[in-house]
This record gives sequence, structure tokens and C-alpha cells, in this order.
Amino acid sequence: MAGFDVPNHLALDRTGRVYSEPGRAAVVGNYDGDPDRAGALLVFRSEELSYDRRDVTAVKRILAERFAGMGWELPAVLKALEEADDVYFDAIAQIHVDRLVKGRVVLLGDAGYGATMGGMGTGVAIVGAYVLAGELALAGGDFRVAFAEYESRIRDFAKGCQKISGNAGPFFAPPTERRIRSRDRMYRLLASRPLARFFKRMTEKAATDIKLREYPF
Repeated sequence: MAGFDVPNHLALDRTGRVYSEPGRAAVVGNYDGDPDRAGALLVFRSEELSYDRRDVTAVKRILAERFAGMGWELPAVLKALEEADDVYFDAIAQIHVDRLVKGRVVLLGDAGYGATMGGMGTGVAIVGAYVLAGELALAGGDFRVAFAEYESRIRDFAKGCQKISGNAGPFFAPPTERRIRSRDRMYRLLASRPLARFFKRMTEKAATDIKLREYPF
């Protein structure tokens, strides 16, 4: 997936539009009310790519090749990409590790239990940071005790939150026209009140499925 700023030539106001073709999708949205600026999100199915993450020119070339010939607003989006200096590019992926602690190293947030595009990453990282700092305070700075407690308290909670975002990639870029139509029907269902309430409860359950201790300053 890639994200970058584009001119708001669609005159969007705190809303977005999605266009899909098999294996690739584009989103253009305005979320801060700035009448001149919008954001583009490009998602495509791919084998694992080999490239220099610091080579922005190579990243732009990959995107231009993958989205060449795509309809809708893509010519304007790719034109904006040529001039963009804020391109974010990465795989939609999850981090799965057997342990969060080894010696003096402890994994926190995305390094230990990241879930790209899931909507839970920041909240889980903040909870993890609270628990880690609290356990260090409670253990008087003894990292061995603190790290072990941190891992035992955060592991199941983090895994539960990861499950919320387990299918983000295929949902954004379905491989066939039939899957796109099925995804679009799901979009409409998700917007219905009964399902919206259900997913809200499911997300809240995962986000609060941990008993936080009161830690000393």
C-alpha cells in the first residue's frame, strides 16, 4: 500500500471515494476539511517486493507500473505521485513473534504486535507502553522482573486486538470482479446500524480485554 497527498480536485469534504479493479484499488479522501488537499491510498496485490525503501524514485516507479492503465481518477493521482514528497510505502502485514522479550530487549507496539490497517495499532501501543513503564516502576527498575510481567500481561491482549485486522489486504484489493462485488455488498452491510453496532461492540471488547494495574509514579 502507498499513501501520499494529492490536490483535492474532487472537492471532497471529510469524505472519500474508492475505486477497485481486480487486484488493485485506489482511495481518494479528504478528512481534515482542507479544501485544497486530499490524501490518496493505493493498494495492490503482489508477491514480496525487493527494493530500497529509501529510494523514493524506485517506489514511485513501482506504483506507476502497478497502476498503469487503471481507470477513474488514476491518471490525476499518478500525476500527483510524480510530485509528491511524502510517499509512504509498505506491505499490509502483521507482526507475529514467539516472544516479546529477550535479554535486555523488549518489543513494544508495532515492533512486537503491529497490525497494519487494523485501526488498533496506536491504542494497543499506548496500553503496552503504560504496562511496560508501570512494571518497571513496580519492579524498582529490575528489567528482568518488569519485562517478564509485561510480556505475560500484554501478550494475549495484543493478539486479540490483532485479530480485528486480519483480513485488511484482501478486503481492500480483492483478486476478482466477483470478489469486488462481494466486498462492496459487505461495505453496505457494515454501514447498516445493526452490523455497525455489532462491530463496535466487538472492537470495544478487544480494546478493553485487559485489566490494568494501578502503578506507582
